[in-house]
Amino acid sequence: MKKNILFGIIILLSLSIQGQKRLKDYDSVSIMPQHYFSAIPPGNYSGIANIGNDDYAVVSDKGNNEGYYIFHIEINNNGEITNITNKDFINLNGSNLDEEAITFNPETHRIYVGNEEPSNIIEYDVNSKNIIRSAEITDYKKHCSPNRSIESLTYDKIRDKLFTINESPLIGDSCRMLRLKQLNTDLTVEKEFPYFIEKPLKPADTPQDRHAYGVSELLSLNDSTLLVLERELYITPMKLGSWVINRIFRIVPGNPTKHLVCFWRTSLQLTSFNFANYEGMCLGPKLSDGRQVIILCADSQNRYKGVLRDYFRTIILQ
Repeated sequence: MKKNILFGIIILLSLSIQGQKRLKDYDSVSIMPQHYFSAIPPGNYSGIANIGNDDYAVVSDKGNNEGYYIFHIEINNNGEITNITNKDFINLNGSNLDEEAITFNPETHRIYVGNEEPSNIIEYDVNSKNIIRSAEITDYKKHCSPNRSIESLTYDKIRDKLFTINESPLIGDSCRMLRLKQLNTDLTVEKEFPYFIEKPLKPADTPQDRHAYGVSELLSLNDSTLLVLERELYITPMKLGSWVINRIFRIVPGNPTKHLVCFWRTSLQLTSFNFANYEGMCLGPKLSDGRQVIILCADSQNRYKGVLRDYFRTIILQ
């Protein structure tokens, strides 16, 4: 019995050490400047996925049509975005159900879209544009606060799994606990892990139409770890002084350790209109020196009143 207990302790310590190794510091993390490009249509861009050849599928959480844009994104040798052009809009012949997230499986050529309003994920065949299957995340649907359900989705090619998470705590859960779901590619939920978000700067009872906090995106690094984009947004009554704080953490699903990768803040001031609500994140290219580019897109609320902009930026990991 004592040997079994000792063996169990050794296994737990080993798993903990493995998790810590996976969460080691990067040698460097660079946050590149954010840019906007007037040639792309005004949008509510909420999710982005790399579909190859410097093309990216981008969803908007508002609009009449179900579907996604194909943006061609040019990145220089330093990892900074130099240009974005809109190549097409792929109409999937349905109504936009608050499309908040998108990911792509390059092996099967399947696109997965996470819809917040019905709390479901829909799988599409890229070639035929037909729906393959759809699945509701039942507990998200039953217990989410309004407009606080599915906000993120990523495909992990090493595990051949999908991951999603609710944006903010479900009604009845701890005020900082989210439910990270691991799904099979047939959209069945296989595992669930608790994930604890950071304590918000503003009180949790701040009106929801002016305050949002929680996870706005997930990204698989295809090395057994995920990046988690935590976002807190606050809109002042007068709009000026509004701000967004973005934090990216790296995790191993099921391991409570969170490693802060980077953070930044944007705001709306008289002298600076750099306010950007980042909601989409995906892998970009690898640079010639091996550094990994991460691409992020922001929701401008359709370039609200001509003040907000459709910002994109990159983060470089080494």
